[in-house]
Amino acid sequence: MKVAVIGAGLMGHGIALTMARAGHDVMVQDPVAAARDALPDRVRTSLGAMGVAEVDPVLARIRVSPDIPGAVTGADIVFEAAPEKLPLKKAIFSEIEAVAPREAILASNTSVIQITTIMDHLAHRDRALGTHWWNPPHMIPLVEVVRTEWTSDAAM
Repeated sequence: MKVAVIGAGLMGHGIALTMARAGHDVMVQDPVAAARDALPDRVRTSLGAMGVAEVDPVLARIRVSPDIPGAVTGADIVFEAAPEKLPLKKAIFSEIEAVAPREAILASNTSVIQITTIMDHLAHRDRALGTHWWNPPHMIPLVEVVRTEWTSDAAM
C-alpha cells in the first residue's frame, strides 16, 4: 500500500513512522522546507525512544515531496496532518482531491473539527473519513476512525 502524509510535524512524522514500520511505502509532504529536512532525524529519534534498533529499513520506506501532487500521486490512502485550522484543511483537501487517484481514501487527522465540515466541499466525499490518532501516534497504538455519512444525492 502506498501512503501519503501531508504534514511533517509531530503528528505527521509519527503517522509516517507508524505506516513505514508496518511495511508501507510512505511519501510525506510539508510546505515548510525545514520540516521536510528534519523528518529523517525526527523519525530516527522517535525510533530510538521506542527502542527500535533497525532504523534504516523504516527510513528507507519514507520519502519526502516538496509538493502535494508529488506526495499523493498513486497513493492508496492520504492522511492530512495539518494544524487544526479549518480553512487550511479545506484548501489542502481541495488540492489533494485534484491529484489523488479517485479510489484513494482521504483521511483527516483531526480531534476538534467535524470531518463532514472539513470535507463538505469535495466532489467525491464518499471516500472521506476522519482519523484521530492519539499523541504521539507512533507510541500510542490507538486511532479513532470517524466515517462520514452523506446522503445519496450528496455523495458523488
